[in-house]
Amino acid sequence: MNRLQTILQARLGRRLAPGMLGPNEARIAYDLAIGLLALVASLAFCQAFLPQVNWLAQLPSLGLLPVLLLGFNWLFGIYSRLKTAPGRLKAMVLFASVLCTCAVEYMLPGNMPPVILWGLIAYAPLALARLLLSLPYGKHKTLASIAVNQRGPVLVIGGAGYIGSHTVDLLLQNGYSVRVLDRLMYGQQSLAPFLNRRDFELIEGDATDITKLTLAMKGASAVVHLAGLVGDPACAVDEQFTRHTNIVATRMAKDVAQSLGVQRFIFASSCSVYGMSDREVSETDALNPVSMYAQTKIDSENELLFTDRDDFFVTILRFATVFGHSLRPRFDLVGNLFTAQALTDGLITVIGPQQWRPFIHVRDLARAIVKVLKQNPELVQNQIFNVGDKRLNLTILQLAEAVQKVCSRHREVGISVSENVQDRRNYAVSFEKIRSQLGYEAATTLEEGIQEMVDHFQAGEYQHYREQIYSNVAMTRKALTQFQDPSEVAHLYAPLRMTP
Repeated sequence: MNRLQTILQARLGRRLAPGMLGPNEARIAYDLAIGLLALVASLAFCQAFLPQVNWLAQLPSLGLLPVLLLGFNWLFGIYSRLKTAPGRLKAMVLFASVLCTCAVEYMLPGNMPPVILWGLIAYAPLALARLLLSLPYGKHKTLASIAVNQRGPVLVIGGAGYIGSHTVDLLLQNGYSVRVLDRLMYGQQSLAPFLNRRDFELIEGDATDITKLTLAMKGASAVVHLAGLVGDPACAVDEQFTRHTNIVATRMAKDVAQSLGVQRFIFASSCSVYGMSDREVSETDALNPVSMYAQTKIDSENELLFTDRDDFFVTILRFATVFGHSLRPRFDLVGNLFTAQALTDGLITVIGPQQWRPFIHVRDLARAIVKVLKQNPELVQNQIFNVGDKRLNLTILQLAEAVQKVCSRHREVGISVSENVQDRRNYAVSFEKIRSQLGYEAATTLEEGIQEMVDHFQAGEYQHYREQIYSNVAMTRKALTQFQDPSEVAHLYAPLRMTP
């Protein structure tokens, strides 16, 4: 009963749009639709050619036909153990299911003609759909079953990044072996603590380099996709480069993962997809992107969620606005920037003080990723989770005041407020789904995260916060120069090199 409740909660946590249906849900919806259409057709036929009987009066009892069909399909394993069975076997089982459904209804008085006709009409599209869908899948399933490696390393694409380095660390602490694919734009210093470990492997390369991507994916048990351009300013530098780096890379990672039998795929999305809202938003609310960054996250989500594979388990994590110290520091994040301004300049510059944002510490994002990996994959398949904590929904001014409070212990700090807002985002987010279904809450408070950065500042571990290496925008412009060089791009999509 608890498992059924969890499954129902998971289903209710997604939108009811057709595109958000999982593979099994699509089967059930299809079978129910066929059952209902066959019922309408059989009643219409009987009413037209056997008018001496008021067949519509039998509708209450005949209405059980689609329900009984789903029940027998479930009982016979169409939606469970036979999901990936050959089409011919499914057709035989469906015949038995339709036959049993008709037998139950046949026992009710006066229903014989429409029941028999319903069975004849319903069976053909039910069986034909399974037979047609199994044609291209038979060979693929065999290849995938050979390639699947559930004990292989977890591949972290973008593992040298701000969030990725924490994710790698936590995965290793939890006993996972880890492989990282990263182009190392910022160097490999963030991965230095792991380079000599036997359970860690680093592959330097672009996520859209098909050769490197295939090499990295081979034998992996799961993929955590953290690569891409992050943040509205970086994504606004060049639209073509942004779509290539964020959407094309996601599509390629998905296709290669499925081809090599990798079954788990976790994608890092963003709460920026909600854009502007005057109320607290949840996973089922309409999306309202106001930037190229948010739109590419939505497009990438759609690339991953529209899959008809039962053995490919996708989970979308919409991250709140991240802050905190990392082995690959960033100071283009509002919480980190305010801390750097407070300690370096003694003045926090606040633009748009009443805009709401959800915040989360970078370590807590890594915790969410590991928690999802530990779940039963069927319970997180095609699920979207907002990752954050309701306690950290704050206005920009409230954030600045929290930073001021912590940093004032070390020097005098003022706050300058401006209403000249260019960033239109304004949203508070509900994190009830991930709290109730996965038991997830933030472990690091805002004050603790700020104090941690203060300690690293005082230890002299950071350069000046305006240095290019701390800004995604500056490094994006550098990467764009390479992207626009034809010789640099040509090798990304080159055919796989075959070794003798």
